[in-house]
Amino acid sequence: MTRQPESGNAPQENAPRRFGLSRSQRWGAASGLLFFLLVVGTDYASGVAAREWSELALDAGIVAGLALVVFNAFRKSVLVGENEIRKVQPLWNDQSVQISAIRRVHVPTIESGLWLYTDPDGNPALTIGGGLEAPDELEERVIQHAPSDAAVTGLGHRANGSS
Repeated sequence: MTRQPESGNAPQENAPRRFGLSRSQRWGAASGLLFFLLVVGTDYASGVAAREWSELALDAGIVAGLALVVFNAFRKSVLVGENEIRKVQPLWNDQSVQISAIRRVHVPTIESGLWLYTDPDGNPALTIGGGLEAPDELEERVIQHAPSDAAVTGLGHRANGSS
């Protein structure tokens, strides 16, 4: 028997939407770390690597740094809400921009991210990199939420306004 969603639990059109790292990007980051660990592990198993404590500490620091980078990549996301767009990365401060302040949305190329400007001639107030899940939906949602007078530019934007 299928259960109908309750009215309080039904998805809302204006509810914030979280866009995380795409499956292929997650796989790439994890396989890169695994490959590095295999290379370092075989060096240690064969007795080639780290004969002194300083070399061991350096190798452990490199492995820990790569693990943190992969952790950050797995946990980063973009939250598109009604009033703000927030880029969340666990190892760095969150970045956000108020939707009402957006004056230009630049789409560099398809699936390569978005640049949001509060001053059309200045630097981007928020850059959203590529590699996120549902890039077309992200682009569409941001453009729909942006003020009606905000310009949409770039090679990735289709002239007819649809995404």
